[in-house]
Amino acid sequence: MSHQSGITANDSLRKKIGEMKDGHIRVVVIVIENETLVIKEEHNAQHTFNEDFEQMIPPLVKSNRPAYYFVRLDTVNEISGHNWLFIVYIPDEAKVRERMLYASTVATLKREFGLAYITEEIRASSINEMTINSFHQHIRTQAAPPPRTIREEEMHEIKQREITSDISVDSKHQTLQGLMFPFDENVLEALHLFKNQTVNYIQMEIDHEKERIFLSHSESTATPEHIRTCLPENAGRYHLYRFTHDFNNETIHSTFFLYSVPGHGSKIKQRMVYASCKESVIDTIEKKFGITFDRKLELCDINDLTNDYLFQQLHPEVLASASKTSFARPKAPSTRGPRRLLKAVDNPDE
Repeated sequence: MSHQSGITANDSLRKKIGEMKDGHIRVVVIVIENETLVIKEEHNAQHTFNEDFEQMIPPLVKSNRPAYYFVRLDTVNEISGHNWLFIVYIPDEAKVRERMLYASTVATLKREFGLAYITEEIRASSINEMTINSFHQHIRTQAAPPPRTIREEEMHEIKQREITSDISVDSKHQTLQGLMFPFDENVLEALHLFKNQTVNYIQMEIDHEKERIFLSHSESTATPEHIRTCLPENAGRYHLYRFTHDFNNETIHSTFFLYSVPGHGSKIKQRMVYASCKESVIDTIEKKFGITFDRKLELCDINDLTNDYLFQQLHPEVLASASKTSFARPKAPSTRGPRRLLKAVDNPDE
């Protein structure tokens, strides 16, 4: 899955986007047809946002058809004008290619529409999420305190030390707490596909300037050997990999979280940021997406990533048993006769 699909809007859609800013349109549904973004439905405002949403949106939603929904809010920005809600609807029932295509076209459509006009954004994967109640739940979630940036974490840490400072031989100092960066929309969709077993490998990277986690790569049938070819030598990465293997006459699918440590050729700040963000990334994936990991490993050398290595991490008892068998004392030959006792011969010189 790439960052961008290459799909663009047609002239009719670009013209309609200009009309949408006038304020009389409530809902516009956009789909991808023939590798182009086109308008599928549109409706003018009739009542309030809540009333129009309940009346217009549910009939427009199809269980197996992905689509983008622009819904005008009743609020107005003094600079950009009317505010808009942007809904990315990619249902689980859709085909794999469609889901990946729609996910990788989100950024393009947002730029075509204008980022300044989109004040709310929701990602939905089922009809049950396309309700006015889901929208208000989203608003309550967004009202929660946002994660701190690196600079904010540092300033918070300094203030905490000033308040709780205790100068003595037994004084202890806290270290910088784990950082938390938001996931890009492509990462969110890739995680959803991973949970549904549509893809078996995801690679993520940190954009240090934007302080955001982006999708680097994803595949449906990746192998450890192929993953090694996709890893940069001097840059950190986070990975999710579903390792399929046979054990005790049974096929097992084990989920790994892998952190490939940045090499010594990378900057110190990069290594520190990747190490500080690791726990928050794992926590978000486990709690928000319900993905549990059988093993969480750090890779200092990308050449360690092999089928045998992953198998040994899951079943160390097999390696231990093999080691004992390898160094066991060999049995005596079966044709060997009974041991004879030799009588000691007296020394004639004594």
